[in-house]
Amino acid sequence: MSPESCADTLGLTREHRELAAATRAFLGHLLPKEELRRHLEPAGLPAYWAKLAGQGLLGLHLPHDCGGAGGGPLDLAVALEESGRALLPGPYLPTVLAADLLHRAGRTALVRDLAAGHRSAAVALPADGPTLSLTEHGTDALRLAGRVAAVPGGHLANLLLLPAGDRWVVIDASALTVRPLPGTGLLLPAAEIVAEDVILPAARVLPGVDTALVRDLALVYSAAQACGVAAWSVATAAEHARTRQQFGRPIGQFQGVKHLCAEMLVRLARSRVLTWDAARAVAEGAPTKERGYTAALAATALETAVSNAEDCVQILGGTGFTWEHDAHLALRHAAVLRHHLGAGHSGRAARAALSGVRRELSVPLPEAAPVRARAREALAAARGLNPRDARRALAPTGYAAPHLPHPYGLGADALEQLVIEEELRAAGVTLSELGIGTWVLPTVINHGSEAQRTRLIPPTLSGELTWCQLFSEPDAGSDLAALRTRATPAPSGQGWRVSGQKVWTSAARQADWGLLLARTGPQESRHRDLTCFVIAMDSTGISVRPLTDLTGGAVFTEVFLDEVHLPPDAVLGEPGQGWAVIRQTLGDERVHMTGQVTPGTGLETLLTHTPADPDQLGGLLADAHALTCIAYRGLLQRLHADRPGADAAVRKLLHTRHEQAVAALALRHEGPYGEALRDYLFSRSLTIAGGTTQIQRNLVAEQQLGLPRDPRP
Repeated sequence: MSPESCADTLGLTREHRELAAATRAFLGHLLPKEELRRHLEPAGLPAYWAKLAGQGLLGLHLPHDCGGAGGGPLDLAVALEESGRALLPGPYLPTVLAADLLHRAGRTALVRDLAAGHRSAAVALPADGPTLSLTEHGTDALRLAGRVAAVPGGHLANLLLLPAGDRWVVIDASALTVRPLPGTGLLLPAAEIVAEDVILPAARVLPGVDTALVRDLALVYSAAQACGVAAWSVATAAEHARTRQQFGRPIGQFQGVKHLCAEMLVRLARSRVLTWDAARAVAEGAPTKERGYTAALAATALETAVSNAEDCVQILGGTGFTWEHDAHLALRHAAVLRHHLGAGHSGRAARAALSGVRRELSVPLPEAAPVRARAREALAAARGLNPRDARRALAPTGYAAPHLPHPYGLGADALEQLVIEEELRAAGVTLSELGIGTWVLPTVINHGSEAQRTRLIPPTLSGELTWCQLFSEPDAGSDLAALRTRATPAPSGQGWRVSGQKVWTSAARQADWGLLLARTGPQESRHRDLTCFVIAMDSTGISVRPLTDLTGGAVFTEVFLDEVHLPPDAVLGEPGQGWAVIRQTLGDERVHMTGQVTPGTGLETLLTHTPADPDQLGGLLADAHALTCIAYRGLLQRLHADRPGADAAVRKLLHTRHEQAVAALALRHEGPYGEALRDYLFSRSLTIAGGTTQIQRNLVAEQQLGLPRDPRP
């Protein structure tokens, strides 16, 4: 993985990234790769347990008065991800889970012992199977009897947290029969727990701890560790793909391998943000149903860990199938985590959503921000106007595009933009959309001449000018370096002559202007000697033909350019530098397209109007919420002037497939009639427009994972 991707963490803040880096370095020093095998299938506490405690990792999430570091669930989730990435053997996960539960039950003395490393603990995770019973024994004692089939790390624990009916008890392991279960996992073996009429004080019942709480915390913390295992698999597979030579070149250059690595990273990105938000819900003390909903969505990380570990073995080939390589440790641990947490989480999330449970993400904005008062005054001029007239009224004020620099916008930062958006909603003001003009404006501002900016930007902002993009060609879709539309200098320096054909052009019939990419040098120069032009769509020599798509509509067009004359000032930027100019437009397009349709809009219709199977809906809910979380995290990062979040290609891959899956499910339930069929058919364009899915996978693999580019023909 590249440094940016490999160093990534489910934590968002600078402090969490520093915590992840420090924990990774500590665990790498604590347990070098060559020493990992000595600690497999531990029979007792690892030799390094005291060092974990000394570093504060056992009490990271606990308050200071409990011997902890004063952090919370998010801090612990960051550390747990690193423990998964390090393939750390031993009972770290069950011990910190037990410490959290005991803290909530007010068992401070036990919590201090766990944080100090004096004890370890294990928790019987909620699952089907044999259970324990708890009955009264005298006035202040209870009788515990029965068995629990498999408790992760049970034979490594001094303390056990066990379910007995609807109650949970904490009990010394020495009072029970503990039978290790061989073969259940090399990093965290399980044990059968048997209680043979054990008498314990009534005070051993944990107040405030119920099965829902145990399940949710176990899911969130296990998902965090699973993210680490998945990250280890991505990094290991990518490193092998970069260096392993076959048929005279690195295997990472083969698209089958490259795309598989990219999909592993996309799964990881999805699971990370879902786990991050589930940990946030726990930290915020979200209502039980909302907490359970986010925990059930985070459980997708358990499946991701298994899938990524499987794919890692596949990419490693025979090497990955050997005992000597650590790939099987990742696969074993991922499979064990998934098994112990049980199944059905996807359906549980869907049933919660069908009953009305939602997770809203919002940024609290300052009421007294100076920008708010100014916005209210400026927006008053647009109250009661239709969207088109409202745009015209606000364009000269900068409030139609506050993110743009003066004099076209307000140069507003992220917080100011949010406040203005809030005030627009409060005033009931909606602005008409600019369509492709939204993507073109920054390009003209950054690369246009003063005359071009003066002529084109104000009428575009006011909605008087509309735009199209003249990029793709019949023989050059995603590969713009292969385009053949040619611009040659006109005689006597009177501009340019352009001839060629463009295709898949949206809005060309309505557009006033187009952003044109044409070749001004030899075909062999590829990205070099491309020039970007602004072109009036009513120019002589331009003809536009509707291109009927498979829905029967004509969103796209073919545009033919036959010796079209362009004036000298039609060049945007410098001649021959068109690739650098349009890269910003292409990047803006991807970002805009991934946020253009609110994730879950079509899904919300399914939830409220279609009797879909909860298991079918669960995965779609996870996708939708992951997209919302990605957008929300990016917003938070912009607010804090921090580095950007997930790569645009990752977001586009998630978003387009989600929309296609929603449309496909709607079609299955509503039948091939009316809008359902049209939406399904149109959704096929989403993985083509703005860069195909295959090109996006290439971008993810090459830019995020550092895999070699495809060889040139």
